Amino acid sequence: MVVTTYNNRSTIITLSPNRSATWQQTKWGIAVMVFVVMTIAIAWSFVGAWIVLPFAGIEVGLFAYLMYRVSIFTHTQQTIYIDPTVVNVEVGYRKKQSLAEMSRAQLNVFYSESENNWELPRIALCTHKHKQEVGEFLNLDDRKKLKDALQSAGLIICRNKWWIS
Repeated sequence: MVVTTYNNRSTIITLSPNRSATWQQTKWGIAVMVFVVMTIAIAWSFVGAWIVLPFAGIEVGLFAYLMYRVSIFTHTQQTIYIDPTVVNVEVGYRKKQSLAEMSRAQLNVFYSESENNWELPRIALCTHKHKQEVGEFLNLDDRKKLKDALQSAGLIICRNKWWIS
């Protein structure tokens, strides 16, 4: 998802992955999975196949852990602050984890498309000293929106397929 806001002389572009479920919905999904798997495992243990219990525990534990990690990833966001002299990129979940600060005068946006359109285009903010890729988690439509938002903010877009509009 790409959200663009404008202040007096600056532009703020917030990027976040599309989410199919909230954390509350994810917890309910984990609880349903635990209930179903453990019900089946306990039924098998009453029949005498008690060896399934540790494997069922490992299964639901791994499922819960992976669902938690995916949920954290979907709440990570990137924020691009475009001022008249500087461009800042913040990445993080709940708090900023990394910050890239680049001079706007030396900044180019590199929009790289694949040869056969099998891969999504890549967008990177580049200076002669630093390269910061942005929007790795966006889908094709959102990457096009990001490119248009960066272009409307006054940044120069450099494409590897400049002959295609």
